[in-house]
Amino acid sequence: MQGAPLNDSDHCGDPPLLLAAGNGHKACVQLLLDEGADIEQRNVMMETPLIRAAHNGHFQMVKFLVENRADVNAIDLGDNTALHWAAMRGHVEIVKYLLQSGADRTIRNKQDKLPIDLCQPCWSNAYRYTQEVLA
Repeated sequence: MQGAPLNDSDHCGDPPLLLAAGNGHKACVQLLLDEGADIEQRNVMMETPLIRAAHNGHFQMVKFLVENRADVNAIDLGDNTALHWAAMRGHVEIVKYLLQSGADRTIRNKQDKLPIDLCQPCWSNAYRYTQEVLA
């Protein structure tokens, strides 16, 4: 018996690994990687599993993906990296970890914004702490 293709997207354009990572399901991510899923697979918005995990605040998943050689500087359709999304959402521990793992704080997105520029109170109460880490 043969299962579904590992890298095919669902009706919304999200591949299985990205969905599992974005929801913090480490066991599913591990299984998909063990079966040969591409750690850099992307959805229609060009998000990677790492970008989605950082956006959604799943620190342990971010760490797991980086340890499995996910590209910390991959960009999505808006040229945002995982660091941009973590900064925007106020995920301070993820910001710290990404920086320690080699994330480039000087990458500008399509709106010419650095990750530090996206630390705003409208997104998270943790924006001040995130700004301090990125400064």
